[in-house]
Amino acid sequence: MKKNFTLLLTLIFMVSFQINAQTIDRSKLEKKEGFFTFFTDEDKGKIYLEIDKLDYEFLYVNSLPAGVGSNDLGLDKGQLGRTRVVEFRKAGNKILLVHKNYDFRASYTDNPDEARSVQDAFAESVIWGFEIADLKDEKHLIDATSFYLQDAHMVGEKLGNAKQGTYKPDASRSAIHYPMTKNFPKNSEVEAIVTLTGTPSGAYIRSVTPSPESVTVRQRHSFIELPDDGYEPREFDPRAGYFHISYMDFTTSIGEPIVKKYISRHRLEKKDPNAEISEPVKPIVYYLDRGTPEPVRTALLEGGNWWAEAFEAAGFKNAYRVELMPEGADMMDVRYNVIQWVHRSTRGWSYGSSIRDPRTGEIMKGHVSLGSLRVRQDYLIAQGLLQPFEDGKPADPKMLEMALARLRQLSAHEIGHTIGLAHAYASAPTDRASVMDYPYPYITMDDSGNLDFSKAYDDKIGEWDKWAIQYGYATVPEDKEEKEFLSQMLEDTYAAGHTFISDVDARHPSGSHPKAHLWANGDSAPEELLRMMEIRKKRLETFGRNAIEDGQPEALLEEVLVPLYLMHRYQIEATSKLIGGLDYTYKVKGDNQRTQSRLDAKTQNDALETLLKAISPENLTLPKSIIDIIPPRPMGYSRNRETFPSRTGLNFDALAPAENVVDMTLDFLLEPGRANRLAQQVAFDQNLPSFNSYLNKLSSNLISSNIPESYEGQVKLMTENKLVDHLIKLAKHPGASSVVKADSRAKLESIKTLKAESAKNKNNSAANHSNYLAAKIDAFLKLPEELSTPAPISVPDGAPIGSDDMSCDFEF
Repeated sequence: MKKNFTLLLTLIFMVSFQINAQTIDRSKLEKKEGFFTFFTDEDKGKIYLEIDKLDYEFLYVNSLPAGVGSNDLGLDKGQLGRTRVVEFRKAGNKILLVHKNYDFRASYTDNPDEARSVQDAFAESVIWGFEIADLKDEKHLIDATSFYLQDAHMVGEKLGNAKQGTYKPDASRSAIHYPMTKNFPKNSEVEAIVTLTGTPSGAYIRSVTPSPESVTVRQRHSFIELPDDGYEPREFDPRAGYFHISYMDFTTSIGEPIVKKYISRHRLEKKDPNAEISEPVKPIVYYLDRGTPEPVRTALLEGGNWWAEAFEAAGFKNAYRVELMPEGADMMDVRYNVIQWVHRSTRGWSYGSSIRDPRTGEIMKGHVSLGSLRVRQDYLIAQGLLQPFEDGKPADPKMLEMALARLRQLSAHEIGHTIGLAHAYASAPTDRASVMDYPYPYITMDDSGNLDFSKAYDDKIGEWDKWAIQYGYATVPEDKEEKEFLSQMLEDTYAAGHTFISDVDARHPSGSHPKAHLWANGDSAPEELLRMMEIRKKRLETFGRNAIEDGQPEALLEEVLVPLYLMHRYQIEATSKLIGGLDYTYKVKGDNQRTQSRLDAKTQNDALETLLKAISPENLTLPKSIIDIIPPRPMGYSRNRETFPSRTGLNFDALAPAENVVDMTLDFLLEPGRANRLAQQVAFDQNLPSFNSYLNKLSSNLISSNIPESYEGQVKLMTENKLVDHLIKLAKHPGASSVVKADSRAKLESIKTLKAESAKNKNNSAANHSNYLAAKIDAFLKLPEELSTPAPISVPDGAPIGSDDMSCDFEF
């Protein structure tokens, strides 16, 4: 009876499957053959995938061909999404799309059971489940419409994280974008119009969307054939300057590193491996967006082609080039390395990304996105320095020349990321050794006040870049082991005077490296800061209506003033890193790089003296001639993110620029990590500045007993108030050590006493301000110390790592 019932169920399933199969008539659908053949039915808005490759690995990449247009939201046109190794698996009446877990592997075993034990230990991810609609000749047909109409790029989640509203896909307003649904032998491309609806709650989404309750973008789904196994991965070395992939391999011999790391790079092979210089089997070609206008187009092509010299140094002839995109080609197609010209409503980053094989690190597609507004910022910097519009003169060609020079460098920089290179932030002092640094325009001024822009940006690839490309792409000679060959190359690189320091060290607010900076110049940060301050001072003295063209509202002078007044902002940050600084490299045991050392007292004291000059009233106040000519903003020209804030209503606030610089400088000077290093360094070397002596120098320079009733006096009062605020902030910062907190509180006590004494028997604004500061400090010091004990520094995990469960069984 039981067997008969089972047989009946099987017959019912077979009949229902046959009935269902009869509903799909492939002959009435448009067939597009390719990597994964699919069928489209535009009348019904459907798309069907034919799965003839089960348990077959391939890449799944999602992207955003048409974006939102706001730098703050980070949803740009052409943005690449995740790259995943996936496969289709059959499970009953379903086809599952499975994201395989390549973070944990078993590469060094022939034992299938050992390999299975690793695979089963870590989760996979089923991305989607499809019901089988039809089966013919071992080819499963699935309805993939819902899969392609999902918010694969997670636009809704990103808008929510940015506090712009809660958005979800609306199927009634979404559809397959058939004109961009294409198939090729090694990649299948399906694009969808995806509309997300919700209640907008942020200014960013309102500023770029015509109806912000409905955000429509286009999302791309790419199925891509994985590269063959002819690619040879190259081991990662922290000194070489490359991005990398990493994974854990549990079949590694005990005593060998279980985490494997390989650099990211394109596949580049010599036609003649034995030749010193050879043409490649297949060159690396980048294609520039045809939507890029002139003269930008020519500048990007020129800068992008700088890399050819580096590949020639690595032993390749005609191995790399940049040219214009073929007409009608698709920028998102994995077959093209591309440079996109991307528009946004506000100025923002450019970036270089790529599609990589997660198994090996091989770059399959380089994808550069260049923000179109970036060129205008360099133009504005030059405009503020040159002030060229006197007597209605036309624009000085130097402004455009400098902006285009920056674009050449930017093109080379972002392409550098897509050929595998990370930022090289310590290269600027070594004769601009890398385009992978962030350069600020290097402008000089002669004794007559004439400016020279000829060296604003470099016009070629750097020496570090050539060494880096050799490490990543040079062919290892047959008579040498790869490890020996690459190690010697790095030794030669550092013997030539180069140092590679990248993002974390340069960007961290507590950074201590004396050479690794963003947007800074010069071998000596303080000397360059003084030089820039002199140029800045001279150009502020001449700043006037000739900084804008005839016919523009005079309030727009402020937009030109901002980059001029703040032109030294990044050099201030660079100089601050010398205080409590440490000179170091990514040294590897046995290599020829220098051993780390603390910066000497003179270097640290010179840096502090220079920063104190930067926040002295003479370098903070604006000439009265500037203040007098900047009126309130007219209708249609509201204050924006690139103008100074104002505490004086609609009027230009003459104290706001100075406050910006003082706040920024004191943020660096009294950063908790820097303060902690100062407190510690004197314990190891009595000749180095202590944190207490550092505070004494700050207060003796910034706190006064006599302050005049003037513009300079108000700047001085503001600076005193800011010092007190930053000391209070440091004194209660959870990251500050007890020594730093104690010294900060003691310094606040002494400032309170000094200000209270200086205000006695006086009745003016300065005296009132002194009383205010003394009262503010007293109020803080009288507050009960927060007795919630700061969390202790964590002890590194022991055995068993990551477990606090004591419920295990023990044997005694």
